Formats: sequence, structure tokens, C-alpha cells
Amino acid sequence: MITDWFWLLLPVAAASGWWLARRGLPEDEDAREPSLDRYLEGVRHLLDDRTDDALQTFIQMVEVDHDTFETHVILGRLFRRRGEVDRAIRIHQNLVARPTLEPKKRAQALCELGEDFLLAGVLDRAENVFRELMDSPHLAVEALKGLQHVYETQREWEKAIEVGVRLKAHEVPNEHLRIAHYHCELAREALDRDDLDEAATRAARASEEVPGLSRALLIQSEIAARQGRIADAIARGREALSRTPQLAPLLVPRLERLHQELEGEHRLARLEETLSALANDQGITMARIALMRLFRRTGRLEAALSELGVILSQRPVPTSGLLEAVRWMKVLPAVQEYSTEFAAFEKALSDQLGSQHLYQCVNCGYQGRAHVWQCPSCRRWDTLRGVDFDIDQTTEAAEQALISETGETG
Repeated sequence: MITDWFWLLLPVAAASGWWLARRGLPEDEDAREPSLDRYLEGVRHLLDDRTDDALQTFIQMVEVDHDTFETHVILGRLFRRRGEVDRAIRIHQNLVARPTLEPKKRAQALCELGEDFLLAGVLDRAENVFRELMDSPHLAVEALKGLQHVYETQREWEKAIEVGVRLKAHEVPNEHLRIAHYHCELAREALDRDDLDEAATRAARASEEVPGLSRALLIQSEIAARQGRIADAIARGREALSRTPQLAPLLVPRLERLHQELEGEHRLARLEETLSALANDQGITMARIALMRLFRRTGRLEAALSELGVILSQRPVPTSGLLEAVRWMKVLPAVQEYSTEFAAFEKALSDQLGSQHLYQCVNCGYQGRAHVWQCPSCRRWDTLRGVDFDIDQTTEAAEQALISETGETG
């Protein structure tokens, strides 16, 4: 425990040494000022692993002036980073309550207190603190970012948009992207209510903030699909994938499903054209696997094997490509006596594929199987991308639809 606390003493020691040098105090015990004695008492408590006594000593110091303010702020931050939020709150509340504190320092202490409340999950108190500071000449941007965090957590997107607009006025970078995603969240809520007009309005406003935003295109694709405009839905989906190929695990299965909803006998030809463009023009392996399956389902085995050869020529070979190879080999007469072994191999590959992360945040490295538009770790928007384009995401429904279309039963 002493090792854990040793680094906490550095700002205290620095402040104490600077205090002595500035004041020109003698080093004998009787000449020390009471405030310095209190600091040293707190240090002794920390060395003795009496953290509660040390904290109590620091917050009971009678006078907080320029010499001790920063030390208190640092100590509070350190408690907060250690997860001891209640202690951080006590320190920062004590600072805010000091009547002699100048406005700039009081604003800083308030901002620290707001961060404490955020971490503690006391969002109403955090909101009140940050709203008090949002017009501060010193910490307006920090306060607005704190409010933004509160409103994102509470999913109050209209309020988040208002804060985002103010941050844009302060020339904070990337606020236009945040605002666009807030509009997309409102569009998503409208879609859940089946309010297509409101969803379309919000998607359009998102596109105004960030032209060509893939998420807005996906929302427009869903609106078109619900209105029966399947060709438009496919076009929007293809445009989204063209702009952000790393979203292939999310978009390729969607495009496959949409093509099944097309009317007429040429829907499989349209699907082949879409998948070929994605595979050959953009190099999306997931699309190539889907194309290979389409060839296999429609009896074009040589074309299917050609696509499989392209997949297996990649280095490293995608797991889903190996899985498809095993599925092919299972049906070859020469390996029928090894069917049990190949079935076990197929299961092992399937299990491995099922445990792989599908998405990774390009900002902080967070990984997960489900796609979300805001990273759960760093809270950045639109940073999750497909780890590979090769993940086997073809839905069972799409497979069954292709089987029904071609009359294939096995």
C-alpha cells in the first residue's frame, strides 16, 4: 500500500519545498507555519498507511490559498482515478465552499466536482454543476463537454444537440459528427415509433452536418425498405458500404436480405451484380464469400470454386474461408470416409469464428461482437470498424431464401 501511495506524495512534497523556498522559512520545527505542519502531518499519515486520517487532515486545513489549492485539486483527481469518488467529492466540495477562493479557482473546483459526480453516476448533480459553469469565462468548454456526457448517458438527444451547437461555436473539433449522430439517434427512435417522416427529417439533418455519413444512409435505406422502395434501399446501402467498407459485417448481410425482397425473376442477378462489385472493386472478402455461396446455390460450381480459390489465396487465410473450404471438402467422394473428422474440423472452425471479435474501435482499441455507433470505452462516435471483412454473417433466412429460389435441398 505504501508503494501505491508513494506517487501521491510527489505533488505534496513539491508544494512543501516550494513553500519553504518562497517563504524563506527556517527549517527548525518551531518556525514552521501551521499550514505546512498540517501538510506534513498528512504525509506522515500516508506513510503510515492511514489514508482516512491523511484525507481528513488535508480537508481540515483552515486556509486554502494559491499555495495549497492545486495540491488539493491534484489529490482529489488521484482519489477519483483510484475509484474513491466519495473522497474526491469531499475534497472538491471543501474547496468550493471556501469563501476566500477567487472566481477562476472556484470554477475549476466546481468543474472537478462535476467530474466526480459523473463518475459516481449522480447525473442530476453533475448536470447542475456543469450548467452553472456553461457560461464561465474560464471553463465553458469543459462544462459543456461535461453536460454533453450527461445528456448522452441519459439519451436526451435534443439537449445534447443544443450543447453540441454551443461547442461548435467554441470551435471544438468533430462536434459536427457528434451532432449528426444525435440526429441519427432521434431518427432511430422515430423509426421505432414507425414515424417515417420524422426519421427522414432527422436523417437529412445528419447528412447536412456530415455529408455522406454512412449511418444516415443506412437510416434512409431502412426508410425506403419500409416504404417498399427496395431498389432505393439497396442503392443507399451500397453507397454506405462504398463510403465505409469496414462496416461490411453489418452491411453485406443487410444487402443480401434486401435483394431477397426484390420482385421479379432477376433478383438473383441483381444480387450477383452487387456482390461482384463489392468483392472485385472494393476487395470485401465477406462479399466474395456470399458470391461464392450464390454460385454454389445456383449450380455454378466452377465459378464458386474459383471464388473460393481467391479467398484461400489471401494471407493470412480468413477463418471463414477455411470454413468454406472444409464445407466443400466434406462432400467430395474421396474424403467421405473421413466425414467424422471433417465434421469435427468444421465445428472447431465454426466455434473459433463464433468467438472472434467482429469490430474494433480505431481510437481506443475496444473490441466486441456487436456493432454500436458509440464506442462503450472511449465514447467516440462512429469509430467501430470490422476487424476483418471475412466474418461469416450470412443469415440463415438469406440461405433458406436462396435454397427456395433454386429448389436446392441440401
